[in-house]
Amino acid sequence: MVALVLGPIVIAVIFGFIVGTRIHLNLENSFKFTISGIIALIIGAILMAYGIGQFPVYNDLAIAATFLGAIFGLLIGSALLGGRAKGDH
Repeated sequence: MVALVLGPIVIAVIFGFIVGTRIHLNLENSFKFTISGIIALIIGAILMAYGIGQFPVYNDLAIAATFLGAIFGLLIGSALLGGRAKGDH
């Protein structure tokens, strides 16, 4: 059975969520994420997490679970509380 250490993963999700809430779109000068862009970001994040590997002390997974947690928190935070900059309503 895999003894997964959840503390670093939870902290990564929280930090990713906080950073994601601070992402605001500038309508004149912003990069638009479409569904295909989000899917490409997730696939790229999985490949990067596999390339990074797990922190040397942990031997539970072959991927960097904290990196994936941060990306997941970033996407959720920007989707829920991010959005347009103030004054762009």
